[in-house]
Amino acid sequence: MLDQLDQAEARRHQLDTRVGELDRRLTDVQDEARAAEGRLESMQADFVRTQMELGDARDRLTTAQGDLRAQAVSAYTGNPSASAADSLLRSGDLRELAVTSSYLESVAEARGRVVQRFRGLRDTTQGLQVSVEARRDDAKGQRDVVVARRSALESVRSELDATRGEVTREEAGRQAVLDGVRARVDEFEGRIAALRGDSDSVTGLLQGVQTGRAGAPSSGAVGTGVLRRPLSGAAVSSMFGPRVHPIFGTVRMHNGVDFRGSAGTPIQAAGPGTVVYAGPRGGYGNTVVIDHGGSLATLYAHQSAIYVLVGTTVAAGQVIGAVGSTGFSTGPHLHFEVRLGGTPVDPLDYL
Repeated sequence: MLDQLDQAEARRHQLDTRVGELDRRLTDVQDEARAAEGRLESMQADFVRTQMELGDARDRLTTAQGDLRAQAVSAYTGNPSASAADSLLRSGDLRELAVTSSYLESVAEARGRVVQRFRGLRDTTQGLQVSVEARRDDAKGQRDVVVARRSALESVRSELDATRGEVTREEAGRQAVLDGVRARVDEFEGRIAALRGDSDSVTGLLQGVQTGRAGAPSSGAVGTGVLRRPLSGAAVSSMFGPRVHPIFGTVRMHNGVDFRGSAGTPIQAAGPGTVVYAGPRGGYGNTVVIDHGGSLATLYAHQSAIYVLVGTTVAAGQVIGAVGSTGFSTGPHLHFEVRLGGTPVDPLDYL
């Protein structure tokens, strides 16, 4: 049941992490959507402004086109070339001739300005037409971007709602497991008491075997190498010393260290010695105890299989069993103890 609670806690942690990620993603997508909509509004405003400029240019072009047409009709009906020649021939003196010539030049210049203005307005109108079409295309493309951002936003919101629903269901399941564990408080307290009894019985066994012997090698700094690790390369998942019960908050002594290991992983003797116990031992499950001489001994608990017998002499590194989850265990691991005169000491001081 504790294993179920650990799994529920792990799943809840994963879901909480995912909710946090989705919340951040939602904020990002919302910002992206707002930015895209802002760009669309700006593009639409540019499009409308350019359309208005195009309309105004077209009106001015129409006016210029009318002026040009009227000038063409006037030139045709009035035969300006003949009139100009006739005017010059009928000029009475040089002064009148100069005035007439100047007038005809100004008329021709005015007509040239009308033509030039028409051409300029025509070019401007064509440019604005191209600009309007480009802005229309830009606005259409940006509208597609906005639609995509809004779709992504809805997708993230849907996933976030679904994940929050999972969190609610997971919390309800975790609470049900927790209620079940709390309902069995007497059973767990009994197990703790049984483990203390099992530990005391190991103390009595070792004291009986080691009575009258010289002391064991003294410990020094962590990792002095008096003993070797029983699981090569395995990480420590629980340290030696007092630890708080995850449900009840009570403090109990953890007499060894726990090494992570999958079921079936070979367990090696931490040092040379003689097997003084090999078999089931209450909350320890399948257990091996090795006497290393003097007052030093080691204990290996929760094994799935035992490969040695009482009285077997073992060498350091020899495989003595396999990792399991027997006894009071929440999952496969190796509970490893170092005993000095039968009393548990911190194993890390000897490894």
